[in-house]
Amino acid sequence: MNFFMRPLLFFPLAIIAAGLIVVVGLEPQRWARAAHAVDGAMEGQTLVLSGDAFDAPSPSPDQHLTVHRTFWGAPKSISIAVLPNQPEPTPAERGVRLLLSSEAAAALQDRPVIVEVAYNPLNMNTASGLAVSLQGIAPADWVIQEISAQTGSVRFELPAQFAVDAIGLRAMSNNDDQAYGLEITSIRITPSRA
Repeated sequence: MNFFMRPLLFFPLAIIAAGLIVVVGLEPQRWARAAHAVDGAMEGQTLVLSGDAFDAPSPSPDQHLTVHRTFWGAPKSISIAVLPNQPEPTPAERGVRLLLSSEAAAALQDRPVIVEVAYNPLNMNTASGLAVSLQGIAPADWVIQEISAQTGSVRFELPAQFAVDAIGLRAMSNNDDQAYGLEITSIRITPSRA
């Protein structure tokens, strides 16, 4: 122990320890990342977006977006909350977008899809609904479904879209006083047989 109490060793070690504490406290693993396309995972014909696919979604000016991460920075889920006094989404609105890589989007081109979104309600201010759209170069066709205040999943049938590049998400609320949202844990996109 006497060895570490020598000033030439103690003070540099103390400075290094203090620097590490500051860096860990800043949590750089949780800093926002630039939006980028993700691959997801293919399970047969189904594209599954979860975990790493939630790394860097494109935010929306009409919603709050939070990416929940592990201590080491790996994404787990996303939370979206619509700002107060927002109407239903229009075809021109983009929402929070999960950008898809060209390989992931290729399976969804020009085909109607079934989207299943697994979610957890927020402890306070849970959204009353969720809107989802398959997005490409044409205006977005938003489909809205109500959600319950319990953990569950909701199913959407979306029309075909040309040049698919993303899936759009929008929390919905019947109240206009605060931001209402939900946590999304996974999204499964399956091309429809019809």
